[in-house]
Amino acid sequence: MAAMASSTFFFFLLCLTVTAKKTYIVHMKHQDKPLSFETHNDWYSSSLQSLTATPAESLLYSYNAAFNGFAASLDPEQAEALSKSDSVLGVYEDTVYNLHTTRTPQFLGLDAESGLWAGHNTQQLEQASRDVIIGVLDTGVWPESKSFDDSGMPEVPAKWRGECESAPDFNPKFCNRKLIGARSFSKGYRMASGGGGIYKKPGEIQSPRDKDGHGTHTASTAAGSHVANASLLGYASGTARGMATHARVAAYKVCWETGCFGSDILAGMERAIEDGVD
Repeated sequence: MAAMASSTFFFFLLCLTVTAKKTYIVHMKHQDKPLSFETHNDWYSSSLQSLTATPAESLLYSYNAAFNGFAASLDPEQAEALSKSDSVLGVYEDTVYNLHTTRTPQFLGLDAESGLWAGHNTQQLEQASRDVIIGVLDTGVWPESKSFDDSGMPEVPAKWRGECESAPDFNPKFCNRKLIGARSFSKGYRMASGGGGIYKKPGEIQSPRDKDGHGTHTASTAAGSHVANASLLGYASGTARGMATHARVAAYKVCWETGCFGSDILAGMERAIEDGVD
């Protein structure tokens, strides 16, 4: 009896090992799509049919604008088999990136002292940024922040094709002429959390809502409106403003409790390009 129980337990562990899946990003040769497939997404789904009985469930994202390929949930053997296809340029295991802060002015090539491009004054720079749509891929956004007040801003540019998605803690009506878009991407995160893990954590529901603060900070630094009487716990009081106060903001939440997964970041980039960000 003990031997039977031991064998059963070993078989259970073996099954867990064989069926363990991870997210992989697959880089495809865009021009190799057969004419028999109407879309690249159809081609990607077909590529998975020979590997898994549930290709629709395995395909997490399809990329056509920011990247040519897709993200899929596969076991290592399936990923290895897929990499041998002549139409596949590479298969990469999903990577998680951590939030960090860099020195934005230097990164953008701005003057270290005045923060401006050489030869341009503040008025010229603010005029140049009017109606520019900045896509922020981060931890989401807190739309009630005064930094996203749209007083005095004209109507949203006609080229904008994005939207503010609805969630239990996020009403699309929170968006306005300053914060013109808010979306979330979490399939890579959910897969890494054991499939659906995001729904088991009250603070991590699928929503553009910023629970960390990082995304709201970066978005307001980039394009926040003027906010009078701002301070840090009463210190350093003054008027807070973003670098481009007349620009628009579109927030794409791709970072979650355990970090930002490459598959979600690519999906956010894909959507941002399709939405019409600058």
